[in-house]
Amino acid sequence: MSLKPIVRFLALLACVLFASFSVAHAAAPAKPRNLLGNPGFERGFPAHDWMPAAWDTSLAEIPTVFFGRDTLFAHGGKYSVNIANTSTVFPMAHNWSQTLLVSRDMWGKVARFSVYTKSNGLQGRAYVMVQAYRDTASKMARIWGVDRDESRRRLNIKRVDDPSIDLGWKRLTFTDAQTDWVKREAAVYIPVGVNVIFVRCGLFGTGQVMFDDASLTLEPAPALAAAPKGNLFADPGFENGGLAWEWVCPPFEGARVELDSTVAHSGRYSIRLENMNDGVVSTRSGVTQSLPARNLAGKRVRLSAWFKADSLVGTAYLEVFAHSAAGPKRSAIYDMLSNTFDWTKLQIEYDMPEGSLTTWPWVYVPAPFRGTVWMDDAEFEVIGPAKGAPPQAAPARK
Repeated sequence: MSLKPIVRFLALLACVLFASFSVAHAAAPAKPRNLLGNPGFERGFPAHDWMPAAWDTSLAEIPTVFFGRDTLFAHGGKYSVNIANTSTVFPMAHNWSQTLLVSRDMWGKVARFSVYTKSNGLQGRAYVMVQAYRDTASKMARIWGVDRDESRRRLNIKRVDDPSIDLGWKRLTFTDAQTDWVKREAAVYIPVGVNVIFVRCGLFGTGQVMFDDASLTLEPAPALAAAPKGNLFADPGFENGGLAWEWVCPPFEGARVELDSTVAHSGRYSIRLENMNDGVVSTRSGVTQSLPARNLAGKRVRLSAWFKADSLVGTAYLEVFAHSAAGPKRSAIYDMLSNTFDWTKLQIEYDMPEGSLTTWPWVYVPAPFRGTVWMDDAEFEVIGPAKGAPPQAAPARK
């Protein structure tokens, strides 16, 4: 029997198998590049006992908070990092962070931050977040290798004139007291004008949280959807723990922003603000959500919420901020509430400016103030095209 047919068959089979392998290999998507330096915390910072290279920590100067890098627990490799805190006398968010410069080719993409976390006795709220900023001082600080204050000094930017503005912001908050390693993710759109991205892994409360194997990757942005309908707030009545909200509590001794299960306008929970009198600077306290606003530009929005107060020496009100590459704009402030009152609804309307990228609808009380304030049942919705400011509705009482 001649071997030529067998040889030809084997050669043909090899070609088919090779072609199939080549097609499968070509069809496999390329793995996104991790933009973070030292994502697994394996490399240490030269001449430092525990600081990992490429990362930084928030500055608290409080002896009750501890940042560490050790081999006790790790998701991958040899090291992880952790934050441990034993006191909330001064309410502060402590975090690990990394700053990345943004190039023009990154504009129009989505930045996705992921990291593995492990909770150990957490009492409070831990989080992972990614922020897209137009922030020249932070950009040049990264290039020059100096802190942000020194960068502002070199650029001759006074603190009150600081042009920093967030154009994308997403925080994922979790309260699991005890967990094994869990993957957490947060993502933001990177609009034109962004020059730095911050990623943060943090803790607001007591206990310990560990972080490992972080990643920041870019992906195509989805097509811009039409303006959404209904309430744009997640968890508007705080019934799911209020984790979708930014809880804004100034670092005044004893200040508190907390869930309250004893007082509510509806459902089981409200947000309670108290002990805000021990402060020497004026700032905000309350709750807000950062929402993407590209599809809200040129629309009219309505913000409403219910307030209740006991002996409020200060003012409670609503306000909407719209951030764009041209800078922030804000709604007018209409009705304000003070003193002692039962549940009262405030409501404002606002035309979102063209070019809006993010919006911050605020339910808040400027601090410092005296007394106790409760907030519940917030709503933020699109009501139609922009049309100019109409008369505002009077406060509604329960």
